[in-house]
Amino acid sequence: MAVTKFKKASLVVLGEKEEAVVSVLQDLACCEIMPEPTDTRTHDWAKCIKSADEALADIRSALRFLEPYYSEVSGKLERLLGEKPTVTVEELENLSNSIDLASLSSSVKKIERRMLDIRTLLSKLDSNEEILIKLRQFPYSLAIISSGTVRISSIVGTLPVAYLERFQGLVAELLASDGELFVAPFTPKETDVTVVLMYDKKKADEVAEICEKVPFTKLDFPPELEGTPEEELSKIERNRTELAKESENLERDAAKLASEWVPTLRNLLDYYSVIRTRYETLVNASRTEKVSVIKFWVPEPAVGKLKEKLSKFGEELELIIEDPSDDDEPPTLLENPRWALPFEPLTRLYGAPKYGEIDPTVPMAPFMFLFFGMCLGDGGYGVLIAFAITYLLSKYKIVGDTKNFLHLLLLGALSTIAVGALTGSWMGDMIDAFPFLALLKPLKDRLVVLNPMSDPITFLGISLALGVVQILFGLSIAFWDSLRKKDYMAAFGDNGGWISLLIGLLLLGGVKSGFLGGAAGLLGKILSILGAAVLVATQGREKTGLFRRLLSGVLSLYNITSYLGDILSYSRLLALGLATSAIAMIVNTLTNLVLSIPFVGWILSIVIFVGGHLFSVVVNTLGAFIHSLRLQYVEFFSKFYSGGGRIFQPLEYRTRYVKIVGSKPLGQQSK
Repeated sequence: MAVTKFKKASLVVLGEKEEAVVSVLQDLACCEIMPEPTDTRTHDWAKCIKSADEALADIRSALRFLEPYYSEVSGKLERLLGEKPTVTVEELENLSNSIDLASLSSSVKKIERRMLDIRTLLSKLDSNEEILIKLRQFPYSLAIISSGTVRISSIVGTLPVAYLERFQGLVAELLASDGELFVAPFTPKETDVTVVLMYDKKKADEVAEICEKVPFTKLDFPPELEGTPEEELSKIERNRTELAKESENLERDAAKLASEWVPTLRNLLDYYSVIRTRYETLVNASRTEKVSVIKFWVPEPAVGKLKEKLSKFGEELELIIEDPSDDDEPPTLLENPRWALPFEPLTRLYGAPKYGEIDPTVPMAPFMFLFFGMCLGDGGYGVLIAFAITYLLSKYKIVGDTKNFLHLLLLGALSTIAVGALTGSWMGDMIDAFPFLALLKPLKDRLVVLNPMSDPITFLGISLALGVVQILFGLSIAFWDSLRKKDYMAAFGDNGGWISLLIGLLLLGGVKSGFLGGAAGLLGKILSILGAAVLVATQGREKTGLFRRLLSGVLSLYNITSYLGDILSYSRLLALGLATSAIAMIVNTLTNLVLSIPFVGWILSIVIFVGGHLFSVVVNTLGAFIHSLRLQYVEFFSKFYSGGGRIFQPLEYRTRYVKIVGSKPLGQQSK
C-alpha cells in the first residue's frame, strides 16, 4: 500500500544534444516532464509540432474514411486484445520518409468527396422523383413550370384537400381564362394535394392574393426538369444507375486503398504521435542561446537507470537530482505487490492518492474479492466467467489495465465458485431441478455450509459482520495514518474515539443478545464510556468557548447513526446473492415447464436455459461488480481516504497500433 517516492530532476544540456537526450528520456518512460512557461511561437521546435499536427490530421482523416473498407487480417478482437507488433524508431522513420503522405491524403479525399457528391445527387434524384410521381399526369412539358414562357408563369405547391374546392373557385373567379389549374391525383387517405397553377404574368398579383386566402405551401421546383414527367422519370432512372455504378467503382477503389495503406497509416499515426510528444517536450524547455534546461519528475528507484543511460553524453549535459520541496506537487505512482495489481485500476478510477498519502489498493483487495463472490454467489456462473476469462488470456497477449481488469474478473469468478460451493448454488438449483444431474447431488450437498435461500438471517448476519470488520479496519488505517503524520489529536481524538465507542457498543450488543459473557459487558461499558468521553472532549475543539466545545462534542455522538447506516449497507451482499439464485431458479423452472411441450419443447427448453442463464450471468455480474465497488468507495474509503492525487504520466511511446522500441533521435524534419 505504498506510493513511490519521487525525485525532482533538472537536465542542463547543450542545445545541439537536446533532441538526443529527450529521445533517451522517452525510451526510458520514467520521466514526467515539467513544462516551463516560455515563448514558443517562433522556435524551430514549434514549427516541428505544426508539421506533425498537419501530418496527423491527414492520417486521421484518411483512416476515418478507409477503415470501414478494411478487413482485419486477424480480426478486430485480435487487434484490440492481442499484442501489438514491434517496430523500431528507425523503421518508422524510414517508412515516413518513403511515403508521399500529402499525395495519398489528396487521393483519399478526392474519392471521399466524390462519394459525398454522389450521395447528394442521389438524394436530389429521390426528391425530384417524388415530385414527378405526383405530376405524372401533367399534360404539358415541365419547362412551362421550371422556365415559363414569355407570357406564362407557373407555381407549384400543396394545400389541404379540404381547401381544394375553395382554391379552384378563387382561381376561376380571379383568373378566369387567364389561368389554368392542374390538380394531381390523390387518394382518399391523403390529407394534402399537389397543384400546378399556370397563369398570365399580368395576373401575378391575383395569384398572390389567391395563395394568401388558403394554406398554400409553395414548392421549389427543380429548374433542370424541362421534359415531360415520363421523360424526366426515365432520365432519373438512368442517372441513378450511372451514379450507383460509379459509387461501386469508388468503393472498390477505396477498398483497394484501404487494403494497401491502412496498416501503413496506422503505423504513421503512432509515429507522428510519438514525435509530436517529443517535440512538445523540447518546445517547453527553458533555454538560453547555447543550453536547454529540462525539468522532470523521476521515481526514486529509476534514478540509477536514468544516470546510466545519460552517462554516454559525458560532459555535454549535467543532471541535478533533488528532493521535492514542501511547495512541490509530485505525481503519484502506485507500488503494490503482484497479487494486488488487478485492483489498482479501481483505485485510479476513484482517484489516485496524493503524494505521500496511503494507497488503499492492498487494504481494499481482500474485501473486493470476497464481496464480489458473495454478491454473485453462484458457482456455475463463476465457472462460466472463469472459463471465458481464461480463454481470452490464453488466446491473446493482453497487457496493461485490460489485463488487470480481466484478472480482477477472474479472481471474482474464483471467489464466486467458492461461495457457490459453500451455499449449494450451481446455476441456481440446476442439480436439484434436473433429474439427470442427480448423481452430483451428494457431492454438492457435502460442500454446503449455509443455504441463504432457507436461512437468509444467518447470511445477513455474516454480511453485517463483514461490514463491521471493514469499517473498523478503515478507521484503524486512518488512526495509523494520523500517527504516521504525528497528528495525535486526529489519531486519538477522531479515529481512536470512534473505534473505542463502536467496539464498546458491539460488545454490549453481543452480551445482550447472549453471544458474549459478562466480562465482555464490562469491557464494552468501559470502551463505550471512554470513546464517548474522548469524542465529547475533542470534536468541538475548533469552536471557541467551553460551552460551545462541549455542545459540539455531544452533538458529534449523533454520527453514530451514520455508522449504523454504513453497516446496514452491507445487507446488499445478501440481497444480490439471493437475487442471483432466484433468477437462476426461475430460468430452471421455466425450462422444465416447456420441456413437456410436444415436438418443440426440447428446443424451447434449450433456448430458455441458455439464453436465460447468459442474461442472468451478465446482469448479475455487472450488479456484483458495481455494488461491491460501491461498498469500497462509499463505506470503506470514506473512513481514511480522499484521493485527489495526480497519476504519474511519463514521457513515453504512447501508441495505439504498434509497440515502438529504440531511442534513436528523430531529427528536426521540419526545420
